[in-house]
Amino acid sequence: MAVRTRNWVRVLLLIAVTAFVAPAARADSTTEDIYFDVAVRGTGSATIHARAFNNPENKIGVTILAVHGFTETANVWGPLANAMFADQGLKHAVRRVIALDMIGHGESSAPSGLPAGTFGTLTIQDNVSVVIQSIDTLRAQGKGATVIMGHSMGGLEVQATQEALLAQGSSLAKHGIFGAILLASVPAAGQQWTRFRNSDLSPFVHVDPQLGTYLYLPDFIQQIAGGWTTLAGTLAPNTPSVAEITAAGYNDLEPIVVALQLSPTPPVPRPSVREGAFALRNGTVLSVVSFSQDVLTPAMDQQAMYVHLLGREGALYRPVVADDAVHSMYISNPTGLLDALRGCF
Repeated sequence: MAVRTRNWVRVLLLIAVTAFVAPAARADSTTEDIYFDVAVRGTGSATIHARAFNNPENKIGVTILAVHGFTETANVWGPLANAMFADQGLKHAVRRVIALDMIGHGESSAPSGLPAGTFGTLTIQDNVSVVIQSIDTLRAQGKGATVIMGHSMGGLEVQATQEALLAQGSSLAKHGIFGAILLASVPAAGQQWTRFRNSDLSPFVHVDPQLGTYLYLPDFIQQIAGGWTTLAGTLAPNTPSVAEITAAGYNDLEPIVVALQLSPTPPVPRPSVREGAFALRNGTVLSVVSFSQDVLTPAMDQQAMYVHLLGREGALYRPVVADDAVHSMYISNPTGLLDALRGCF
């Protein structure tokens, strides 16, 4: 399969360029690969891969379940995990970060057993189902998370996970998650989303007999697609090179339906999330981190999203204001956002 072929290419490139990769991209933590099966729409299934970044100096802190964003993989969480483990304060608070590869991303398989669907038909709602199943499966394996963290579209999936559980009479807290952190999150349907950066992605749409229709942004496009772009249109310092993006395996396919859900006028709606979904009565403490140079999920929208989700003003909206505070700062300068995470878990 194309996904597996790319993984082998990444391994070879990683070996070739290790000496040239910036320190933030190196894996200082010990890592562990975890695999488990999930149900997909009742009749289908997929094998999910999760990469656990383990703190070599702390065996008693919290476990964070990390949810990647659009066209990303579990590997994007390595720089932030290593920065937390190296920090004099946070290294005593965090035991491990378990980062998910969504279906068809990274080392997770494409779905099988869907009588009327392919990888390309998967939705954000399918990712939400994966998050819920992952929380429960990891807990059953003795690796349960008490904090969930999502970046960009992953932040929307964290919000939608809470909404889905509340609709069932449950909650993240009832599944053992007592803290949620949204980094530069995509807002839910109906919430303000000011877009400073819109691009025509149609040249990057592909059709495959097995995978269906999907979006793939080459690594050189991924570098300039907005994650590391400032409001002035320049790339932030420490933006990874194309070779580093490839070697680290940050980039992957995205189902076309998911891509459409994030469009300005989505033909397939994004999930909606009720006001007060993270009110204190629901048991999970919410933190929202925004970035002042973000062109994809601008800071101007993040505080309003936080108030909507909390149902009132709160103390855990954490704006990061810096010249390099771009959408993907958690990769390019993870140390620069650590102060925003203090007190969040």
